[in-house]
Amino acid sequence: MNFNIEEIARKYIKARYTKASEPEQEKYIQDWIHKLPNARLTLTDFVKRVGDLKGKTILDMGCGNGAYSIALTEAGAIPTAVEVEKELHDISLENFKAHNISVKSILYDGLHLPTEDNSYDYAISLSVLEHTDDPVIFLKEILRSLKLGGKFYLAYPNKLWPKETHTGLFFLSYFPNFLHNPIIKLFSRNPLEENNLHFYSMFDLQRFVKQINIDGCKYVILHEDGNTKTGIKSLVKSILKIFGLSYKHFMPHVSVILEKVRV
Repeated sequence: MNFNIEEIARKYIKARYTKASEPEQEKYIQDWIHKLPNARLTLTDFVKRVGDLKGKTILDMGCGNGAYSIALTEAGAIPTAVEVEKELHDISLENFKAHNISVKSILYDGLHLPTEDNSYDYAISLSVLEHTDDPVIFLKEILRSLKLGGKFYLAYPNKLWPKETHTGLFFLSYFPNFLHNPIIKLFSRNPLEENNLHFYSMFDLQRFVKQINIDGCKYVILHEDGNTKTGIKSLVKSILKIFGLSYKHFMPHVSVILEKVRV
């Protein structure tokens, strides 16, 4: 099947992000082109932090062009690709066919996942939370769909990191909401509305998690010390821990494992 990811990316990005500058568009295009190799690398971290993926049912929340579901299938998992945008949903289906794989795919309305309760071993969502209007509903539906003890690999740009990921602007997320659009316009960046972009921190995630309880089940954010065990970084982690903080509060991306447990 003739499926040229670069050609499709250029067509989609230029039609989708009409107000983005050419360098911004090119950045999005290159991200698409390298999505599958990057997904394969990410799954190495997934396995290290969560466990073997073979035979596991996994919700791929916000599947985009389908790269992560392809990588998950290659790793022996059984993914369900979930997307809210019809065009992306259709592109992901084409991508699955091009890789000669069959993946269950869901076009999500953003409110209620058409999934059975307690039916998935794992879930994965990378750089999607910041595009959700209601992160609590998003997280709640995933919790409902996970089995008890199921784990959710979640990552998104950190609001507290000085350089904002999508626009490349420094300290944008530090300003009040009413100043975001004027700043974006001043520096000729793509409007936040085209990305449906919101800014969330680890503190926000902790607040969201506290609001979610389904049939006596909730999320816990698993404690992870990371790879650094000695030196200055280790000392900083120890000091933060005294104040009930994690180094992940201050990294460029918040990257956590959530587990579904009984209250």
